[in-house]
Amino acid sequence: MKKPIILSIALVSLLAGTAYADPGFSLGASVGYVKVKDSDTDFSFDATDTGYKLFGAYTFSNYFGIEGGYIDFGAPSDNILGQNGEIDASGWNLYGVGTIPLSQNFDIFARAGVVSWDADSRIDGVLVDVDDGNDLALGIGGRLNFTDNLGLRTEFDWFDISEADNVWMASVGLELRF
Repeated sequence: MKKPIILSIALVSLLAGTAYADPGFSLGASVGYVKVKDSDTDFSFDATDTGYKLFGAYTFSNYFGIEGGYIDFGAPSDNILGQNGEIDASGWNLYGVGTIPLSQNFDIFARAGVVSWDADSRIDGVLVDVDDGNDLALGIGGRLNFTDNLGLRTEFDWFDISEADNVWMASVGLELRF
């Protein structure tokens, strides 16, 4: 499991190159659409909800940085064998980030890292399972820079959570750079 994470971070680092820009910190928040899908021999869970994330980053250059934060996957719910099933999940993540500036006001980025998550599963409000893990997390996005200190981010994150078939989030948020 560690090998794909290390390879992904190395790839982002190689693509990012080196640069000359001043380093800096940033903080931000995003809100978005979360999808969780899981199929078993006895049931199928396929649901969406609204989630959010809070993040902080340190940029070493125009092309490379690190980012970490908290993500709330919401509480998607679905009908499971005639009962209301819900998964309430959240986690912490850490990424290596590669950025390509396309103009003074717009750049695209890719991230590779790890998400450390935990989830509570409920059926009709009764806790039936508690699970956690550390898994691969990948993301892509774009940032429209209104000023040197404020940007609007749109992004897509995919999480290779071993306990689910598919977990992803599409979000939009603001980033404040210092």
